[in-house]
Amino acid sequence: MIAKPSLCLLIPALASSLFLNAAFAVDTDDLIPRESEPYAEDLLQRVRAAAASIPGARATAINFAKVAESHRTYAAVIEGGSDEPFVSARTAFQVEFPDGTVMLDSGMDEAVHRFYGFGREEPYWPEINDTVQEALRAARLILVTHEHGDHVAGVLRSGYRDELAPKTILTKDQVRSLNIAPQLPEITLTPADARNYIVVDYEDVLPVAPGIVLIKSPGHTHGHQMIYVTLASGSEYLFIGDIGWSLDNITGLKLRPAATIARVKEDPQALMHQMTWIKQVMDDDGLIVVPSHDDVLLTRYVADGLLGDELR
Repeated sequence: MIAKPSLCLLIPALASSLFLNAAFAVDTDDLIPRESEPYAEDLLQRVRAAAASIPGARATAINFAKVAESHRTYAAVIEGGSDEPFVSARTAFQVEFPDGTVMLDSGMDEAVHRFYGFGREEPYWPEINDTVQEALRAARLILVTHEHGDHVAGVLRSGYRDELAPKTILTKDQVRSLNIAPQLPEITLTPADARNYIVVDYEDVLPVAPGIVLIKSPGHTHGHQMIYVTLASGSEYLFIGDIGWSLDNITGLKLRPAATIARVKEDPQALMHQMTWIKQVMDDDGLIVVPSHDDVLLTRYVADGLLGDELR
């Protein structure tokens, strides 16, 4: 059992206009992709300023858990990829503050995991997902990179859903997708249920805790966002969700194959703008880029001391 921290870290006073009544009327037009543009040259500068805008001690460490694996080939992950096996780690991350934690993504139950196996039996560790559930209960805030089941089902389908919802931030775009066109029926979110969550809308960046900033990045899904975290040590992390399933997507500026883009219904132009910016801040500014599913990279980050492999 993870002890629940006594000190609330988070969002002491955001402008009330950011918090929306989730009982909005929905229309499929809301899911038409926006025209995408390259990120502004000063985006990282504004992200860093936003990270400093909420007072309080910075986080000291970041941990992760792998609740399942999906087995693919690089040919399904990156344009021009080989038939070499690619292990897609199904993950949740935990940001440790001196007096509490923030969770990034939420794991998933085994029924949702089976959706990603396309009929195949693939590894799933219920005991690790139980640990994620306890970490979610202990957290002071829960953030999700996007509205796919392997990222949000740990909250939406949790036996502790009523306990988790009031401290889970969802964006307006995420809620709309989950209501109008959920990836699978099991993660449908009605407008009435959405009232139980913190539903926000923002233009490009939104600080949510000391050193933590959301960065809007629609493309993989309509509600996709990156999560920037800077530690007390000065290390800067960029959790890119599913913009690239492998770091190779970023370093090579290569999208997923056309068939995968069509299946997932992605916006390739938006993804390329995002990958270009991610590569720039990784190469020029030293940000530690964390794709959600790159098992080889995550294993290396643990070996290098950049991530812990146990939730606290």
